[in-house]
Amino acid sequence: MKEDIEQLLAATATVAPGVLLGINAPFQQLYFRGAAGKYRLEDESALEQDHAFRIASMSKTFTGLLCAQLIEQGRISLHTPVIELLPRHIATRVPVASGHQQKDITLELLLYHRAGFNDFALSEEWFQVLASDPGKFRTPGEIAAWALDNAQLVGAPGEIYHYSDTGYVLLGLLLEQVTGTTYAQLCRENIFDPLGMDQTYLEGHETPQGKLSHCYINMNNDYIDALQINGSCDWAAGGHVSTLRDLDRFLRGTFAGKLTREPETLDTFLTGQLAKQGYYYAMGIGRKVIHGKTLWGHLGHWGSFMYYCPEERLSLSGTLNHDGAQHNAFLEQLLRIIFPDTSAS
Repeated sequence: MKEDIEQLLAATATVAPGVLLGINAPFQQLYFRGAAGKYRLEDESALEQDHAFRIASMSKTFTGLLCAQLIEQGRISLHTPVIELLPRHIATRVPVASGHQQKDITLELLLYHRAGFNDFALSEEWFQVLASDPGKFRTPGEIAAWALDNAQLVGAPGEIYHYSDTGYVLLGLLLEQVTGTTYAQLCRENIFDPLGMDQTYLEGHETPQGKLSHCYINMNNDYIDALQINGSCDWAAGGHVSTLRDLDRFLRGTFAGKLTREPETLDTFLTGQLAKQGYYYAMGIGRKVIHGKTLWGHLGHWGSFMYYCPEERLSLSGTLNHDGAQHNAFLEQLLRIIFPDTSAS
């Protein structure tokens, strides 16, 4: 089986800059960490299994879990209007569809991507901002203010699912306002330190750990090194760097209930709504079925992924290190190797 997985990595690395993959499948007695391709294309150096990578939108799972912890403590509620929890200078900027009020946007709607915001991080206007000064450090307040001032509403509060980094940047500010603690410190004290995730950090806000592999923007098959873009630009919506080891610890620790006090809190964290056919989104974490296996987790813009399958106690994590990654196709091929007798549902 490991030989087949290594062949998959090698084949994938012919169409991706580099591939990292971690598998923890105790029922199959399969424990695998591997790498293929390049750490950095420019000097042909090889990617290694302990190299770090940008996890991008997988940070949303950390943000959602922090919210679940505060709900468990009774400090916030899913039904609380976010304008009551945000810093005032940000709350006054929050746009809302005609016929609605700011108080209609609740914590739940931000978490589930149903507040009516577009995704500022994928807008052409934001790309131009980044391109004008890619190495600039941007504060969370600056990011949120730009996102809200340039927001293009896609619906009324609660009307539709529309994936939006805007909402998760606001959630980061909300967490800081409620707790009086920085988002970076909240992640470290409430998630990373309890699970021994000492190789994970918030880019631009904490000291880097280990060697960060290079991820790329695919422009008509011409790869542009994305590390020239300062990692501070997506913050609580996608600003962390991590490793295969740390993400395995996160997945297994979270689903083992190590980060919540009551089982009901984990249920709340995982209770989602239908986002699109075959895909449910909860509090910064999604659920879908691939090759007959129910996977809980998240994808990231730079080719990253992490998933947990409770029925198999299976954890998967890794990256394809470019923005054109075909995550689902890769996961389908991988699961066919691990579970050759499983019929896709």
